[in-house]
Amino acid sequence: MKYIKLFMLLAVVSLFAACSSDDDYNTNETTVSFANNAITTKESAGIVNIPINVTGLRNGDISLRIVTEEVGANPAKEDVNYMITDKTLTLKADTLQSGVINVEVKMVDDDEINENRTFKLTIASVNGATVGTNASTTITIRDNDAAFYEKFFGKWTLSGNIEGSTGVSPFSKDVTISGVTDEESADYNNILTVSAPGLVNVGVSVDCEWHFRYSFNTEAKTGTLGFICGEIIGSYGDAYQWMWASISANNQLTIDDVTAPWALGENDAFPSTITFPESAKLAFYQPGNGVWRIFSDLKLTKK
Repeated sequence: MKYIKLFMLLAVVSLFAACSSDDDYNTNETTVSFANNAITTKESAGIVNIPINVTGLRNGDISLRIVTEEVGANPAKEDVNYMITDKTLTLKADTLQSGVINVEVKMVDDDEINENRTFKLTIASVNGATVGTNASTTITIRDNDAAFYEKFFGKWTLSGNIEGSTGVSPFSKDVTISGVTDEESADYNNILTVSAPGLVNVGVSVDCEWHFRYSFNTEAKTGTLGFICGEIIGSYGDAYQWMWASISANNQLTIDDVTAPWALGENDAFPSTITFPESAKLAFYQPGNGVWRIFSDLKLTKK
């Protein structure tokens, strides 16, 4: 008899607790909606917070449950390409008109070269609110292993031969390659910047900066890197303006790119050396005063 009474008492307490929990939910008019219907992130981003906007005063808790879905031509797989910390999320009562619940997603950074992966997050159920405009958001994970544009950033050595009024001699200069990191920029994956202090001595040492035109074919795993000619690359006081000018096969000046091919090595290893064709030459040219130096047999070596 004692056990029956104890069981009935526990049942009553459980029922009261359940009713009390229900009463804790928000009863005001409140909506929850993903802040964006599409988000792009990098494979190397680590932990990313995907925001869900909460609109409306809350006199109680809001809880919601998230589900995942593989979508797109190259779907991302949960617990393989990404992981979600918690799919059941709660936001407490607040006197503010707005709030945010974040879905915490950890990206898995692998070494595989692949097309961008996609998956979808959806608000499957909610207590204490209604679902607004964006019940789902599609996440695109950009592959950083094929983003060799950024792998060019850093210290390199530019070497080769340089021809001037006193003849031809070998040269070697340390240079720094950089680029934009904003993936929305038109220059991203297209243009690199090279800084070369004291590259040329014309009585004084001239600091130079120029651009490389970059390309990479993910399928073929090959690319190109080219000096962009016709741009001002340095100056000395106000009297001198310098610019590259390429030299054609018949020794005519052009402003065509001087381009080198490059390719991934074994196991998709990034190349440590970029060699320009022997026939490719760069003229260090000053409009109105002609060619001051000629560069040939150019090679870039990663430091």
